[in-house]
Amino acid sequence: MNRITRWTATSAVAATLLAGACSESTSPSSSDPSAMATAVTNLNAAFSQNAVFQSLAAISSSVVLAAPPVLPQLVPGAGPAARATPRDLMLQLARRAPTATLALFPANELGKTFQWDTASGGRYRIIDSTLSGAPANGIRFILYAVDTATLKPTLPLRTTGLVDLIDVSNAQSNGIHLVLRVGSLTSADYTVTEVKTTTSLSLTAVGYVQDVVTSGPQVTFDLSHLLSLPDSSLVTNYHATGNGATVTMQTSYSGAAAGKSETLDWLFQRNGSVEVIGGVKADSTNVEFKFNGSTFATVRADTSGQPAFSGPNGRALTAGEMLSLLTIVEQFAEVYVNLTLVFLPALVFFG
Repeated sequence: MNRITRWTATSAVAATLLAGACSESTSPSSSDPSAMATAVTNLNAAFSQNAVFQSLAAISSSVVLAAPPVLPQLVPGAGPAARATPRDLMLQLARRAPTATLALFPANELGKTFQWDTASGGRYRIIDSTLSGAPANGIRFILYAVDTATLKPTLPLRTTGLVDLIDVSNAQSNGIHLVLRVGSLTSADYTVTEVKTTTSLSLTAVGYVQDVVTSGPQVTFDLSHLLSLPDSSLVTNYHATGNGATVTMQTSYSGAAAGKSETLDWLFQRNGSVEVIGGVKADSTNVEFKFNGSTFATVRADTSGQPAFSGPNGRALTAGEMLSLLTIVEQFAEVYVNLTLVFLPALVFFG
């Protein structure tokens, strides 16, 4: 199984730096930076600190997730992205996706429970076919604590919960209804839907995730990817709410090789707003950072690839402001990757 790579900011440091960025004299005084920082940290924690949700990685073989490719252009020294972009993943899915809907699970697996088999070198399989409780029109996986390096269950096995994957496909689409449980509590409940036409492939996810072990806030989401098959352009729309905060991330990818480009409009709102908006091309970058609608900083880069940050009226940013802006990018990237994790079952079982 390939490792799922994630860009993760340290929450405590991120909260401090985000607060520092918003509290500068040039940012609107009406914002509440500490509340905004806490809200984005808690929103991320619903995924990254949720042990049972992270355990889904163990059933997701041959999937590589990464932060948005815009990251190297906005973070000096980050280097080029060497991992799969969201468009790469959609293109892989498009090559596998059938033009007509098919049963997602073999008939002899329906109603069965998969467990981790240490005796077979480590993989999921049906060890005891008499286990009951799995959905009649789907399958069940027992989930275990995973090693953060290999994303495989640690030994000795320690159960974190279970997930039911229910086939809800119809004549127009493939669909998986995912229900994640810890004991009698539901930690996630959402549906992923895939629709393929002669010209496009769409992937949507609607539902919620919650860390029920710590009684954390529930994060509801409505996510979509739309891939144009003729030119391989991709439009991604992520919308999530939790802990009184709302995050909206609109990202588009087009072109290939030297002509590729990416546009983004990422907005976080809670007692004020933080927005990252602009475009990144192979030979240029032009992105603005806004607080409560007012431009606080701009980053531009040319063919040299080195981003140049400036404040209002072209003034130089302080070292503290620079660190704050880079942390904002990291926070958005972490939200992006956490939301993308929702699609893991689809990337495995669709097609």
